[in-house]
Amino acid sequence: MSRAYGVDVSHYQLDIDWKKVKAAGKQFAIMKAQYEAKSHRKDEYFEHNYQGCGDNGIMRGVYIFIGSQSIQDPARDAWSLLNHLNGRELEYGIWLDMESASLRRCGKKEITRIANVYAEIFEKAGYYVGIYSNLDWTRNVLDMKALERFDFWMARYPKSDIGVLKEGLNPGGVAWQYSSKGIVPGIKVRCDLDVDFDGIINLGKDRKSNEEIADEVMQGLWGAKYTSPTRKELLTAAGYNYFEVQQIVNQKMRR
Repeated sequence: MSRAYGVDVSHYQLDIDWKKVKAAGKQFAIMKAQYEAKSHRKDEYFEHNYQGCGDNGIMRGVYIFIGSQSIQDPARDAWSLLNHLNGRELEYGIWLDMESASLRRCGKKEITRIANVYAEIFEKAGYYVGIYSNLDWTRNVLDMKALERFDFWMARYPKSDIGVLKEGLNPGGVAWQYSSKGIVPGIKVRCDLDVDFDGIINLGKDRKSNEEIADEVMQGLWGAKYTSPTRKELLTAAGYNYFEVQQIVNQKMRR
């Protein structure tokens, strides 16, 4: 499948002209949606970036940085991000940014546990989840066997990084962040550049119907009234209408 090219951005890139970014051949963007767990506030440019990508046919993803505060309560961190997303579509999913010194000190077993906490919450909400990392981490820090179900977005730059893709440095994974010095029309400052090797479309997930979700509810996959989070919270975070789904469940139970 053909490659797709993209960028990853945050408030550091300021006010982006996404029409120009699209014209420059960028097909996806991975955005910062919220600050690290200490504040959990929304990135100042997230709404602009999300809307701008949508208006110009650029597929959207977000990353979440797992730092010292995140480690203390990863579930709260994940739910904060879902609250910012408010059920909105992410064609390129959510990426767990694993590069902090605090996380590194946790050890392989705990890092795997933390990754699975995030993944369970995000996947339950209907989002694709991948891991952002680098060669040092995949070789020396992560338990790659325990994390084999995840796709990896890998970072690796040349020593003299001038924003050019160097094929010989390809670190593997489904996507590669090949530069942190990219110059892209429509973006005022340098940004990270990425290439996706799967043609990006493979990362999209078909949205399930209310009927299908109702069946999953009856199988116990979406919690209940008194669980934490509740069934209503889970369905709402995933962008489903709780009352419509529950009505179908009630009808099925009466049969």
